[in-house]
Amino acid sequence: MSSSPIKTLDIKVILKRWVRRFAALLLASAILFVFGFAPWFLAGVATLRRFAYNDRENAGLTPGSFGLRFEEIRLRAADGVELGAWWVPVEDPRGTVVMIHGLNRSRIEMVKKTPFVAARGWNALLLDLRRHGASGGDVTTFGVGEKQDARAAADWARQQAPGPVVLWGVSLGGATATLAAADDPQVAGLVCDSSYRSLADTVHHHLKLAREWRWWLRLVPQSPTADIVLFWMRQRAGFEPREVDVVAAARRLQGRPALFVASSGDRRMPAAIAFELKDAAGPAARALVVPSQSHGGAYRDGQAAYEAAVGAVLDEASQARRAQ
Repeated sequence: MSSSPIKTLDIKVILKRWVRRFAALLLASAILFVFGFAPWFLAGVATLRRFAYNDRENAGLTPGSFGLRFEEIRLRAADGVELGAWWVPVEDPRGTVVMIHGLNRSRIEMVKKTPFVAARGWNALLLDLRRHGASGGDVTTFGVGEKQDARAAADWARQQAPGPVVLWGVSLGGATATLAAADDPQVAGLVCDSSYRSLADTVHHHLKLAREWRWWLRLVPQSPTADIVLFWMRQRAGFEPREVDVVAAARRLQGRPALFVASSGDRRMPAAIAFELKDAAGPAARALVVPSQSHGGAYRDGQAAYEAAVGAVLDEASQARRAQ
C-alpha cells in the first residue's frame, strides 16, 4: 500500500523545517567563528602566547663570540617587570647604544651589530623586552609597556657611563625605541628599523597578509575583523591599542638625529613606512632602504650602507651632546 498524501506532506514539512534549522545553525556558527572566536584567538596569540622564534642565524652567539667583554645584568622597569640584558662596555666610551630586538625574538637578534657599535667607541646594552628572552612579564603590548623597558635600560646606562644614549631597535624594537625616545628627551638619537606605523595599521595589514598564508583565514574578512582583534587585545592584554602610534611619536623627536630603515621587499613593513616616519621626525631624520626581501634583514643584506647611516646618527648624537 502507498503512503497517504497527508503523511507524505507531513514528512516533507518536517524535513524542510530541520534543513532550515540546520542552515541557521551553520550560519550562526560561521558568524561566531569569524567575528567571535577568530579575533579572540588572534588577539591572544599576539599578546599572550610566549613564543620564541628559532633564530638559527644567531643561535649560541654572545658578544664574547666577537672578542668583546660583556656581562649579564638585570634591570627593572618602572612597573616592576624584571628584564635581562647584556652590558658590553668599551674604554673611554662616547656614549651607549641600547639595542632592542623584534617580536618573538631576543637580544641575540642584535648581537652581530655589537662589534660595529664597539668599534665606533660606544657601549652597547642588548635588552630582552618583557615577555621575551630572559625577561619577565606576561603580555606583549607592542610598545605601550615595552617603552618602559627601553627607558629602564637608558636610565641604567646613564648611571654606568658618561655620554649620550642612542636607541636602536628592529621591528617591535624599532617601534618601542621611537615611542621611548618621544617620551624621554634625554635620548640623543634613534635608529628605527622595520617599524610599523601604528598597531591599528599593522593589525589590518597583517590580517590581510594572513588571509593569503592560511586557508582558513580566507573565511575571515579583513574588516571589521581587524577592529574586533584590536578590541580583544585591549580586553585580554589590558592596554590601549591607540597608544601605539609610532608616527605620532616620531613627530615628538624634536629634531634629534634619527634613521628609519626598511627592506625594499618587506611585505610586512613596506618601505613607505620608513619615509612616513622620516617626514614626521623632521629635517634631522633620514631614511635608508636596503635591497632585501627579508623583514628585519636590512643589516645583513646591506651592512656597509647600514653602518654608514648609523655611524652618522652616532656622530650627530655625540656632537649635539657636546654642544649642550
